[in-house]
Amino acid sequence: MSTVEPKGAVHWIDHYVVGTNDLPRWSYWALHATGLPIQPINGLTTNMRKKNTPIFCFMWWEGGSCRIGAFLQPENYPPAKPLGQDMPRCGFYIRSEDIDKHLRRLDQHKISHTDPVKTAADGEEGTVICFADPDGNQYEFWAPAQMPEGAMEIATAEKVGRISHVVFGCRDLARTAAFFGKYCGMAVERNAKTAEGTLVLRMRAGARLVYKVVDQIDERIAGHSPWWDMHTALTVREAEFFPNYRRMWDGLPEEAGPKENLNDSREKEDAFPARTGLHRSPVGYQWKALYHRGDEFYDWDGHAFHFFGGIPLKNDGSLALYQGKEQEDYLRELAEALKKGAQP
Repeated sequence: MSTVEPKGAVHWIDHYVVGTNDLPRWSYWALHATGLPIQPINGLTTNMRKKNTPIFCFMWWEGGSCRIGAFLQPENYPPAKPLGQDMPRCGFYIRSEDIDKHLRRLDQHKISHTDPVKTAADGEEGTVICFADPDGNQYEFWAPAQMPEGAMEIATAEKVGRISHVVFGCRDLARTAAFFGKYCGMAVERNAKTAEGTLVLRMRAGARLVYKVVDQIDERIAGHSPWWDMHTALTVREAEFFPNYRRMWDGLPEEAGPKENLNDSREKEDAFPARTGLHRSPVGYQWKALYHRGDEFYDWDGHAFHFFGGIPLKNDGSLALYQGKEQEDYLRELAEALKKGAQP
C-alpha cells in the first residue's frame, strides 16, 4: 500500500447492518456469537409505529467505534445458501490462538459454523470460520497471519475484534474497482494467491472490501425490494466526511425515491447505476429533507454504504484507533451551514 494517503481514503468498517425477522432473537444471537452486550431495541412505541419509524437494534464493542446492528424487515427472508456461499458476509478479527475457544462457544449456543480453513483466497493469509445468524445472514471469524494495528485493541469479552472485511457479489469487478477508487480512495490489492474472480480493496488501517464475480446480484441488499437499510459504514477522517459526499453528489445521480414507493421490478432495480439516496434511518430521513440529497450511496450492484467520521486517538495521526463522529453531529453542521447560505 502506498504511504501517500489518497484524498478521502477509507480506514475501517465502522459498522455493518443486516436485516432480521426477529429482533430479540437476533440480539441474543449477537450476544452469544460475539460477546456484544444487548442494547435497547429502538422504535418500539406506539407513537413511533404510527410514524412508521424503523425498528432496529445496534450493539457495540466497549471502548471504541465498532458496531453491528439489525433492522426489522417488512417481509420474511428467503432461504439462505449454504455456509460460506451466501453474500454479503461480514468478517470479524480474532486471534489464531483463540480459534478453539470460539468454536466451543459457537457449539455451546448451537450456532452453525464451518470448520476452520487456512486460506489466502481473499487477499491475505489466515484462517476463516463461517457461521450464520437465525435469519441466514452469514459471517466469518478471520484470524490473519499478520494482525493489523488496532484490529484487536477494541474487542468484546469473548475476544472478538473489529470488523475485518465484508464479502459482496459483483457483476463487473473493473467497474466496481473504478467506483471505489474514485470516491473512497481505495486501490486494488493484487496478490498471486487471490482467487480468480475476486477483487480485494484494502483500507488504510488493514480491513478489506472483497468482491466476488456473480451472475446474479446478492438477494439481501438495500437495493432490492422489499428489504431495507442493510448497509456498511466506512470510516474516513473527520475532515474528509463532507468533501467525500460532495464528490459523490457532484458525480452520481440521486435515486428517484425510496424504493418502497417506486414498486420497480427486480430487473429494473438491478439495472440502476451507482447512486446516492435516502439512508433509511431517523437521521437519514432528516438529512434528505434538509439537503435533498441522501447520505447513503450504492455501488453498481445495489449494496448500500455511508461514510462515518473518525478522529485519531494516536499521536501519530493514524486512525488505527479513533473516536467516531456520529451522523447526528454532521447533520447539525449541515443545518448550520445551510442557515448561513454556505455548503458544508
